[in-house]
Amino acid sequence: MPAEPYDLLVAGIGPAGMTAAMYGQRLGLRTAAFGDIPGGSLYMIERLTNFPGFSEPIAGMELGAKLFQQTQAEGAHLTMTRMGKLRHIQGLFHAVDDNGQAYTAPSAIIATGRVPTRLPFVNAELQGVHFCSVCDGPLYRNKNATLAVVGSDNSAAQHALTLSRIAQKVLLIHRSGKAQMDAAHADMLSRQENVQRIPGTEVVGCEGNGIVEALILKSHSHESEKLSVGGLFLAIGWRPNTHFIDFTIAKTADGYLETDTNLMTSRPGLFAAGDVRDTDLWQVLTACADGARAARCAGGYISAISKG
Repeated sequence: MPAEPYDLLVAGIGPAGMTAAMYGQRLGLRTAAFGDIPGGSLYMIERLTNFPGFSEPIAGMELGAKLFQQTQAEGAHLTMTRMGKLRHIQGLFHAVDDNGQAYTAPSAIIATGRVPTRLPFVNAELQGVHFCSVCDGPLYRNKNATLAVVGSDNSAAQHALTLSRIAQKVLLIHRSGKAQMDAAHADMLSRQENVQRIPGTEVVGCEGNGIVEALILKSHSHESEKLSVGGLFLAIGWRPNTHFIDFTIAKTADGYLETDTNLMTSRPGLFAAGDVRDTDLWQVLTACADGARAARCAGGYISAISKG
């Protein structure tokens, strides 16, 4: 298929990507955005409580839908397919989506966020290992289940809170002696009588006949024990989603894209926004701000190269 020419290509339709596409269109840039889940990882957030302008919590999926509708209204082309490959050839970015359609543009923005990290333990391939409590938690409704969450940050706390309304008991397990969540999440957890925290403990394996039935735990004292559970939810960290970039680009030791003050990467014309870049704050609000800035800077870059 012949390549479709655009001014700006945006990889990702989470908060950063859709804001970038929206601002790109408003700047007069013909913009195409790639992704198949409107809102990206927002669907994993049951209740967003710290987004300015919403006095009441809003579901991540609802916010994602609103962003999607707003981006559509601005006229951005939403492919509803993921970007399968991105190349840089003779000053143009060449993208191919998962349907094989090709696109070109003088500038591009990477806003593909992060994906959950898997825990390398014995029998990790068993059914019943999950990453999204909003998506998979309802599978355990009315089953009097005991569910385990591995992790200690805000994401882990949110999983535990979501599951506490579904399961009979929730076990929050983390290796560190002290949780990494903020005070607000710690306070909410302390008020849930069916949530039990198990600090200083590592999950080293699970057992079951095709599905998770028990966890093998090891404490800092090196004592091992088996704990019966009906399901396991992992919240142990994230890794940047950049596998589709088919050229050399500067990254941190953890794989995050390095950017300058204009959010441009080491590749001229390529910008990064949101959780995929090297930042010290991974929030929906900061992702939106990144998207707006990246689009503005991309517009400035396109203007500069067009003038020669």
